[in-house]
Amino acid sequence: MSRLFSQTFSCSHCGAPQEMGIVASINADRRPDLREAVLDDRYQRGECSACGKGYRVEPDLTYLDVGRGQWILVRPASDLAEWAPTEALAAAAFDRAHGAGAPDEAQEAGLQPRLAFGWPAFREKLLCAAHGLDDVALELAKLAVMRSARDLPLDDALELRLSGVAADSLTLTWTMAGGDLAVEQLTLPRALLDGLAHDVAWAPARAELTAGPYVDLNRLLVPADEAA
Repeated sequence: MSRLFSQTFSCSHCGAPQEMGIVASINADRRPDLREAVLDDRYQRGECSACGKGYRVEPDLTYLDVGRGQWILVRPASDLAEWAPTEALAAAAFDRAHGAGAPDEAQEAGLQPRLAFGWPAFREKLLCAAHGLDDVALELAKLAVMRSARDLPLDDALELRLSGVAADSLTLTWTMAGGDLAVEQLTLPRALLDGLAHDVAWAPARAELTAGPYVDLNRLLVPADEAA
């Protein structure tokens, strides 16, 4: 089931107290409307009752979509530096809930555990499932872009995230991990992912990306010894 609770917090613009219903878990099979709200980039958004400016509360939840084979632990973008210990927690939580450590009736064959930090990373995983994209190949495509590009955004807070999918192309956007600022977009051929998925030259990077549920380019950019 999907679990929601009320949370009081301060507006990030003026500090006035605000209250919002916050989700602790999403079951997309039972609440497809919550999944659509995440895909539409409108979930957990609000407008301050004092200053009128918009805000968005960071995600801290578990997401389950048995129909699409997804289980995702989603943490705030500000927790990215702790990806290594958080990955261990995600693996253990999945095992207890749906894996070998769960009761027989709770075990779900074919569920793919993942870890994501921030709304853009979370939405990206849902886009991959919605359009039948290999999320590992997507991260390899990002790595290929970064290796071949002459000019890259210099802000360490920017991430390259999938933002749109067409029949033959993918749109990726350099965006703030914890906010809505989009800096630059680029378009890649969708066929690139199929090539990378089967290219043996990318096998070492693929193995590193799939060493745990945190399948994300940041896994290669933020060493585990720094994140621990």
